[in-house]
Amino acid sequence: MAIIQGKEQQFLTVFKQQLAEEAKTNELLILLIQALATEQDDQDPDSLATTYMDGTPVRGLP
Repeated sequence: MAIIQGKEQQFLTVFKQQLAEEAKTNELLILLIQALATEQDDQDPDSLATTYMDGTPVRGLP
């Protein structure tokens, strides 16, 4: 902790900024998870996929 000695105020300022940015990131992640969960509510999990993960349509579906 010798690196911080004499620079406590500067350290606390940077630390608080980091915490604020992490809180913003957490909020964005929560919104993303909620949006993905809502999007999946409309889909039947047992139905066949109509597109591949890259968005290309699956051909030859019944």
